[in-house]
Amino acid sequence: MKFLRRLIPYALVIIALVIIFPALYGCSGDSESSNRFHELLKLIPSGVEVSPMPLVLTDLASYYEDYNISLTDSEGQPITFEKYTDIIRENEIRLAMGGSSFITGWGQYAESGTIQDKYLGYDFTSLDAEILGGNPPAEVVAAIGRYDPQATRDALSHQDEWPAWAVEAYTTEEYRGVTIHSWGSGFEIHITDRLVPPHIDMIGRAMPLAVTDKYLFYAPSLEMIKLMIDASQGKTESLADLPEFAAIADGLSDLNAYSALVGYESLVNGDPELTGTYPGPRLKKFVTFGSGAGEDENGIYTALVLYHESADDAESNISLLKQRIAGAISILGGTPWSEIITDTEIKVEGQVLLAKLYTDSLVLWGSLVYGRDILLLHEE
Repeated sequence: MKFLRRLIPYALVIIALVIIFPALYGCSGDSESSNRFHELLKLIPSGVEVSPMPLVLTDLASYYEDYNISLTDSEGQPITFEKYTDIIRENEIRLAMGGSSFITGWGQYAESGTIQDKYLGYDFTSLDAEILGGNPPAEVVAAIGRYDPQATRDALSHQDEWPAWAVEAYTTEEYRGVTIHSWGSGFEIHITDRLVPPHIDMIGRAMPLAVTDKYLFYAPSLEMIKLMIDASQGKTESLADLPEFAAIADGLSDLNAYSALVGYESLVNGDPELTGTYPGPRLKKFVTFGSGAGEDENGIYTALVLYHESADDAESNISLLKQRIAGAISILGGTPWSEIITDTEIKVEGQVLLAKLYTDSLVLWGSLVYGRDILLLHEE
């Protein structure tokens, strides 16, 4: 339990750093068909802003499978979120599940929010995987899960507990066979109505929502919901169609990462506001990155995937990354990277560098982005 107690502050830190984009864990698979990271990218149009916030991807289904977690009780009924957290604590699962997006029933308000079957026709047990993207307040969420469009329509027909403005504004629209539920602009804030039915968030927004049998879409505008539906049906280009993102998703899956923060190289190239000289050799420039947390028989590791413009740059970065680990110092704690990262497995496949960086630090994978540490400092 001592190790578990160390996980709880970590989860709280991640949630505090990214209220809209809390980090979570999960993806495993050895083919595109079993790679939920790749499938999640197919749900996001390629035009969605990917910087300055990273994409946050989650594969809960793989997590449940790997840790033998059941979301139903002995009578086959869905468990409560409180029971779920008890299972995590009782089994001392080392990779804490900090939380994910509000609309899928996770996040900071998982126990106190209204993402429940009686209000929306689903709850947190319906979720298999999700992706969060965009910059607040224009963030978007897409999810893979076990949803029932009719159950959602039925739940939203009961409006006794809704604020009057939500009842008045509610409309539905059919688009490519999908019902979109809307309460007007998702940017509009009703500060006196927070965390109330049907799905009003922590700052009083009622953003448009759509579910199919397999997918959930959530965004501030009807136009974005429609673009996400288009992307899911192959009607428009998605992030999965961009090689620099598809390669990252596939690499993280190959590394069996239980997390995914994905974005452009500028997000992990140190803190531009920091004064002083950065020590050590710099990596060859890469295009996109993915960082996550995983665990195998050798211990906890940060999964790292870098996509380069050339295979030569990727190959060069094997030795350069090892040199940075051996000779550079973390700017966050003033600790040599060689003391933080105890072992490595690094390889290259074409333009992609894949690494397992073994560490006792559960925050390393996130600090490279949110902490803007300098492990991945590269040439300009």
